[in-house]
Amino acid sequence: MLAKCAHVPVRSSWPPDESRLRAVKELIVNADDFGLSPEVNAAVARAHREGILTSASLMVAEPHCGEAARIARDNPGLDVGLHAVVCRGRSVRPPAEIAPVVDALGRFPDNPVLAGLRWFFDRNARERLASELRAQVEKHLELVGYLNHIDGHLNFHVHPAIADILVELAVEFKVPCLRLPRERVMTTLGLRRDHAARKAVEALIFRTLSRRTRRMMRERGLVSTDWLFGLHQSGHLDHGYILAIIGRLDEGTTELYFHPAMDIGGTPPSPGAQIEVDILTSPRVRDAIAGGAIKLTNFAALANRGARN
Repeated sequence: MLAKCAHVPVRSSWPPDESRLRAVKELIVNADDFGLSPEVNAAVARAHREGILTSASLMVAEPHCGEAARIARDNPGLDVGLHAVVCRGRSVRPPAEIAPVVDALGRFPDNPVLAGLRWFFDRNARERLASELRAQVEKHLELVGYLNHIDGHLNFHVHPAIADILVELAVEFKVPCLRLPRERVMTTLGLRRDHAARKAVEALIFRTLSRRTRRMMRERGLVSTDWLFGLHQSGHLDHGYILAIIGRLDEGTTELYFHPAMDIGGTPPSPGAQIEVDILTSPRVRDAIAGGAIKLTNFAALANRGARN
C-alpha cells in the first residue's frame, strides 16, 4: 500500500487572512505520543479544536491508538504522522516474530542508552527492527489513511540504524517529511539556564545525528522544517518560554513540539503535561502568533510546497 501526501488543511479561520498575506514565518505545532493514553488523546483533541495545535504523531501499537484514529477522522485539519517506537513502547508485530528485540509482552527496552547501543551493533536486531518499523508504517496507514511525516519516540528516528530503515521506508511509502531534532541550544539556554549540561550534550548528539539523516533525506528528496524547538526544554515548558520562542522565530518553517495530557478523571498526568495543554489553548499564545505575522501550517502543506519546488 502506497501512502499519498494527503491534503490536510489548516483551519481557515486561523490565522486571519491579512496575516496569511504578509506571513514569512510558518509554524507547525505538533503533539507527540498521540494514542498513548486517554489523557493524551483528550489533550490533542482540545488543543486542536480550541488552540494552536496543527499536527500530532501517533504511536500505533499503544492501547488507545484506535481512539486517536477516531479523533483524527473527526478532525480532518489535524495532520497525523507516525511516532515510530523502538524504545519505551510496544511493538505492532507479535513478540515471537521479532524476539529478542521485545520481551514476551511485546515491550521494547526502557533504557535508551542500552537500546541505542544494541540497535547499532546487533545486525540481527536491526533486521527485526526493519520488519517492525514497516509494520508500524502499514498500521498507521490502516488507521489514518495517509502519512505525511515521521518522527520517533525519544527522537530515536535519527539513530543511525533506525534512520537508515526509516528513510528507505519513507521513500518506498512516499512519506515526504521527517523530523530533524536540531534545536538552537544557545537560544534555549539564553531563555532557561536549567539543566545546561544535559542540554549541551543533547545538542551535540542530536545535531550530529540530524546532520547525517539530513544528508540521506536530501539525496532521496525528503524534506523537513527549517527550525525546531521542543527538544531541550521538554517537560519543563511554560507560557513565558513559549512566548519568547514565538518572538524569536526566524523566516521559514519551524516545528514546535509538545507532550500534552489532560486530567480527565483517571490517573492524573504530570503537572508539566497539563501546563502544556494550557499553553496550547492560551489566548496569549494565540495573540503572539497573530501579532508576529506567523502562519500556522502542517506537514501536508510543507510537503506540497516541496513537491512544487
